[in-house]
Formats: sequence, C-alpha cells, structure tokens
Amino acid sequence: MFLICLHLIQRLLVAKFFVGLFMGIISTVIVYNLKEPIEKPRFRPDQSKFEYEKNQQTFDDSNPSKPSIWNSSWDGFKSENKFPRHFYLIRHGQYFDNARTMEEMKLTLLGKEQLEYTGKRLNQTKTHFDRLIHSGMVRAFESAVIINQQFDSKLDLIEDKSLSEGLPVAPIPYAGINQRDIETYGDRARIDGAFAKYFHRARSDQNKETHDIIVFHANILRYFICKIMQFPVEAWLRITLNHGSITQITILSDGGIVLKTIGDSGFIPANKVTF
Repeated sequence: MFLICLHLIQRLLVAKFFVGLFMGIISTVIVYNLKEPIEKPRFRPDQSKFEYEKNQQTFDDSNPSKPSIWNSSWDGFKSENKFPRHFYLIRHGQYFDNARTMEEMKLTLLGKEQLEYTGKRLNQTKTHFDRLIHSGMVRAFESAVIINQQFDSKLDLIEDKSLSEGLPVAPIPYAGINQRDIETYGDRARIDGAFAKYFHRARSDQNKETHDIIVFHANILRYFICKIMQFPVEAWLRITLNHGSITQITILSDGGIVLKTIGDSGFIPANKVTF
C-alpha cells in the first residue's frame, strides 16, 4: 500500500512539473508580445523601395545632432503636392563617332537595333508615358524615333538642345580632361540649366504622377546621376553606361530621390551590347 501511494505521489509531482513548465512558456510569450509595438516597421530585403514613400523622413529630422549629409532643399522648392515624378533616362544607341561632322554622327545598324530593344522594354512595362524628350543631336533624335515606333501609343517628340552632349566638370581622378579643357569646351552652365529644368519635386500645377523619357548622352547623364544623388559631381567619369541603357530615377513629393536602376541594358542580347 505504501509503495502504491509513493508511486501516485511521484506521478502527481511529474504532472505538476510539466503543467508549470507549460504555463511558464505561455506567460513568457504573452509578456514578450506585450512589449512589441503594435505597428513595427520591418525591413524586407525583397522590397526595392522599403516602403520609402510611407516611412521617409529627412536626415535632419531623424538625428538633428549630426551634420546633414543630405540637402533636402536641393531643388529650391517646397513640397506642394503628393505626386512623384518618374524619369527614364536613355543613352542613345551606338553611332559613327569618327564621322567628320555632327550631322553625320548617326546611329549604326547595331545602334538602331539596340534602341528597338530599349523601346520594346519600355513598352512592356505598360507605363503611361507623358513625354518623350530628346537632345538636339541627330543620334539622340534617331534613338527617340525608334523608341517611339515600339510603343502601342505613340508620343509627340520634344527636342531640347540644352540636353546636347558636353563636358560638365573636370573628372577626378584625372582622365585626359583637365580644367583648361572645361574652360575651353565645357558647358556646365547649359548643363546645369537643363538639370534644373527637369529635376525637381512636383510643383503645385502638377495634378498627377508623371512618367517622362529623356533620350540624351552619356556625359550629361552620368553628371546628372551624381548631381541628383548629391555625390561629388567630379565622379561622373567613373560611371559606364551602355548604349540604349535605361536609368530610372523617381523624385518623391518631399524631394527624396529613389535611384531604381542605373544603366540597365539586360534586355539587350549580350552580343549586341556596346558602350
């Protein structure tokens, strides 16, 4: 009889131990969840924008004790509405760069083929593009025409001579272009004017999200990338852009910048890629 009672007591103690362990686990989980915020922003590596439009704040606001590394007033405008501005910056196709005159620097057969791929790629995005702008140089015009031919809905071509190729600033490190060359052949005033014309946050008269295509040239495009990202503009020559490549930039309503792609040419077959 004594042994039976002892056995029952042992079972009761074991059962009590497991019940206590289970209740402890439940209590720990409840307390941990109570400490978690109801809506905690979570970083997702698969989110290209990390919900930037929803969680954005300027560097100055997030940590005012440190010097700012981002000028939120870079365009000189205040935020006037909620609409972003999207840009698709296209480098023209391969061209006859050894031609005697500017008018003869037309696209090669390969260059024309490259821009067919570019136009098809843009058309596949099913984006409603608002404008198709090109520089005043023949190779950019030809490229814009070929892109437009690939669209289901054609656009009117807009010429802007301020987007023509030029030398913005002397690159660092030195690469055969010095300050004397810039002073003689440089076009920084014109190029900066073109930048200010297109790259700014939405103004009060913009009543929708916009998508603009600009077809122009590698030097200026690389300079624009550095300038809008607030990188040292002297770094422009360190960037390589293939012919027909797409660089996509979004300007948010508060002036924030999202560089979505840079020099994307993955849609062009590898044996047809040039730079």
